[in-house]
Amino acid sequence: MKTTQNERLATITAKTIIVGVDIAKEEHWARITDSRGMELRKPIKVNNSTSGFENLLENVDKMKQKYEAEKVIIGMEPSGHYWRAFGWYLKLHESTPVLVGVNPYHVKQVRELDDNSQNKSDKKDALTIAHLIKDGRYFEMYMPEGEYAELRIYNEERQRIIKQVNRANNTIVAVLDEYFPELAGIWKDVTCATSLAIIKKAAFPAEIIKISKPELLAVIKKASNGTEGDKLASELVKAAENSVGVREGQQAAKSRLLRLIGELEYYQSRLSDVEKELETVMAKSELGEILQSMKGIGSIISAAFLGEVGDIIRFDDWRQVRRLGGMNLVEDSSGRHKSKTKISKRGRPYLRCMLYMAGVSCCMHNAEMKQYYRYLRERPKNPLKKEQAIVATGLKVMRIMFYMAKNREKYNPDKALGDIRKEQIASLKNA
Repeated sequence: MKTTQNERLATITAKTIIVGVDIAKEEHWARITDSRGMELRKPIKVNNSTSGFENLLENVDKMKQKYEAEKVIIGMEPSGHYWRAFGWYLKLHESTPVLVGVNPYHVKQVRELDDNSQNKSDKKDALTIAHLIKDGRYFEMYMPEGEYAELRIYNEERQRIIKQVNRANNTIVAVLDEYFPELAGIWKDVTCATSLAIIKKAAFPAEIIKISKPELLAVIKKASNGTEGDKLASELVKAAENSVGVREGQQAAKSRLLRLIGELEYYQSRLSDVEKELETVMAKSELGEILQSMKGIGSIISAAFLGEVGDIIRFDDWRQVRRLGGMNLVEDSSGRHKSKTKISKRGRPYLRCMLYMAGVSCCMHNAEMKQYYRYLRERPKNPLKKEQAIVATGLKVMRIMFYMAKNREKYNPDKALGDIRKEQIASLKNA
């Protein structure tokens, strides 16, 4: 993987033809330039079909022969999903052009350089993309295959369903806050299984008061598997009698609440299905077994790591993975002013989320990471706040996972911290 602009520029020689493509749903536009950015022919309209793709490659081949070029680089903005069909076609084509991507934000910022105009068009963007590639402002396009492709799709589906679960959950809480706000004082999570079972039977204060105590107790004991009883029933009745909840529109609100509960249970079921399928893929993966040998790393976190990072062989250093997740540190300094550092957040957001989850999980279940977290929180010089220490621990876990996957080596507690860190932790305990 080429990580510096100089490395990327080195791949572009006088014998290189560059093709910038602006992607759309039905028609793409392509512009062909040489290594200096000079356009070699008029723009090409590319239909989103086999014939359209072949027509583009035929024109590229003509330019390659005409100018005696040795290499073709084709680049695009990999935003949305429309680019994928074209990308896979190019990847599998016998002419094997080099496929690269450019940052959509860079295209937006550079668009006005050529003509000092705010005008935007697909043709103009295609030329901007070609010029960005000429300047080495591109990245190698990675298209996961095999288990990595499967895991990425499962990860995306899991994220989508979790959003639906959260939406239904939040709306249920909003309705209850309006019609029975006292429930929040009884349950920390008003959408827990016991609470939802009671709500199905009696959602609002008037229904709680109306229902008989034996009937209410039966619902509570069944929902809680016998762990709750008289005390909870008394709390519910007392809360209902003193409730300040809205009295009007309760019939419609109850109908809405039941539909929302149905949605929540439906999406929770779908989430369980996706996670089972994801675990099945991980059970067949050699890397899954290796990563999960570390306490605190289960199938969800390891699948997120492999799905987002892809084939670990393409990385030379763990810092490249850190940058991929937008966890690299940045600062805004000028002259004598030195700002505090923070993570860039320019990378794959789900990988960043996974690293945070890994930090939380390993702080709870992994002895070595617990020690590391406590050291970061309690060290005399520059102790970190809770969230900062969790992020730092997540990065430590990511680094360990990187080397485990790279070397095909299971977790070794003795190697997790290193001699210097062990000495620092020991000195803190002895202080």
